[in-house]
Amino acid sequence: MKKKLAKITQAKTEWKDRSIFNFRIFVDYEEFGSQMIGGIGLDNYSEKHERRIGTAYGCEMLMQVLKVLDVNDLSEAEGKLIYIIGEGENLSFKPKGIEQLKLNGGKSVIFEEIAKDFIEI
Repeated sequence: MKKKLAKITQAKTEWKDRSIFNFRIFVDYEEFGSQMIGGIGLDNYSEKHERRIGTAYGCEMLMQVLKVLDVNDLSEAEGKLIYIIGEGENLSFKPKGIEQLKLNGGKSVIFEEIAKDFIEI
């Protein structure tokens, strides 16, 4: 996998179209353009409750992202420099995770690794 240096321009949790809870991190790359990272559903539909409910997977994902960004709230990440870990080049670059700069501790999270612990993929 490759690492691309980026600056966070916005980070937030949201109800996508008021139905799916997710997080989004918007970045500007040093080398090229901008991109949205995340957009990963953090909840599931429950037949029993007839609505979407929070999941352990979603909680763990948010906790790990906050830990790597070293913030208490996603909105505090604006302006931070991070590496985006992914595959591909330029416009076909597909984000797989995030990493702190080494001078900030170098912590990282790969989104699929969290999913493997909670979701059968």
